[in-house]
Amino acid sequence: MIAVANRLPVREGAADRIVEMFSSGRGAVQEFPGFVAMEVLKAEDASEVLVVTWWEDRASFDAWVGSDAFKRAHGRGGGGELLRGHPQMTVYEVALERDRRRVP
Repeated sequence: MIAVANRLPVREGAADRIVEMFSSGRGAVQEFPGFVAMEVLKAEDASEVLVVTWWEDRASFDAWVGSDAFKRAHGRGGGGELLRGHPQMTVYEVALERDRRRVP
């Protein structure tokens, strides 16, 4: 499994609007083969939003990025004016996993 972290530096007052864009379900990433989960995190000072998506493997993520669904989701004028800089993406391989719900 991999985690893809996309750090979005947002303009002042724009963090909630970015979160709302993700909550509206645009892009249908949740229906894409190999997608596991997504978390959208807002910094306490609202200076950035961190979007973490979880994928079964790198090939699934790469297929999403190369898909028409990805192009539609990211090509709708959706939020670029709300950012104060370029997003920074990092891909991580899950090296250890603990589920807090399974810990006695």
